Amino acid sequence: MTSIREPGKINPDTTLIDFGYADVAGAGGVYLIQSEKSCLIDGGSKPGGKRIIKHLKEINAFPPDYILLTHSHWDHCQGVPILLEYAKKDQKTIDVFASSNAIPLLADQSFNSIFHPKEKYQNITDVQALNEGDSLDLGGISLKIYDTPGHITDHISILDEKNKNLFVGDAIGMKAGDNAYLPPILPPFCNKDEFYSTIQKLRQLSYESISLAHFGYITGPEAHSILDEAESVFTQMWQIFTIAAENEKLDDKGYIYDMVVNEINPTIPEFKLVKPTTRMMLSIINTVRRIIRKSPISTADIMIRDVLDWEVLGFKLANNLL
Repeated sequence: MTSIREPGKINPDTTLIDFGYADVAGAGGVYLIQSEKSCLIDGGSKPGGKRIIKHLKEINAFPPDYILLTHSHWDHCQGVPILLEYAKKDQKTIDVFASSNAIPLLADQSFNSIFHPKEKYQNITDVQALNEGDSLDLGGISLKIYDTPGHITDHISILDEKNKNLFVGDAIGMKAGDNAYLPPILPPFCNKDEFYSTIQKLRQLSYESISLAHFGYITGPEAHSILDEAESVFTQMWQIFTIAAENEKLDDKGYIYDMVVNEINPTIPEFKLVKPTTRMMLSIINTVRRIIRKSPISTADIMIRDVLDWEVLGFKLANNLL
């Protein structure tokens, strides 16, 4: 098994760029593929946009010729307007591509307010549509498009046919550590049956490595066994939420957290915070907690609790429980 979560080259043509999702190093990545044309897989979050530009300029790769979006959630596309703006300053353009199903969701990003109600999301227009079976030609590298909904209706996965590398975005969830898988049950368009169909479709593809949007690149046997893990943990999490709903405890965060820890037991490694101010804030909080004899809070604990809140909401919407 080989897992690469650090930024840098993952194969001769592809570079993993960490954009510091939620100010956590290694938590969110975009991928630059370079051939005759260059293509950025996903555009990151709004604060991540400038970090992506910085990394691209450091390797003399800004602007890319294309941006290809896996889906329209804010942490994958809100960096796009910043990338386009900075390219325009250099009197250059970037062509943006996404699933035809993503075009209306990108043009009206208000649905993302379900995650951060106070955040203002920028609509993204002039996006070129791609459909199942289409390919984006980079000259020497062909990127083939597959519809992979479940996490969200407009999700696509992208196969680099030369390097046999499959970009799956969030289609199968997050692999936060060797023993920490978090399923993609996020609002507002999660669909259980479509998720299972996506897993079956991905099993039929000929690939040798998988690139996740969160927590990096996986090759070797795990690149295939992760699909079994994704299916298994999704089923476990869905059952946990189902039991909680039956016991009227879906809104009991402590109950949900304890159930997940006891049943799934994800071991999430401690992650480095990107911004010094965030690190300082967490240090102050934990100093206070030690004084009052409470256990310190870790970045891993904060992350899993935030994700669980969204997953519960995704389950509620999928089952008309709101």
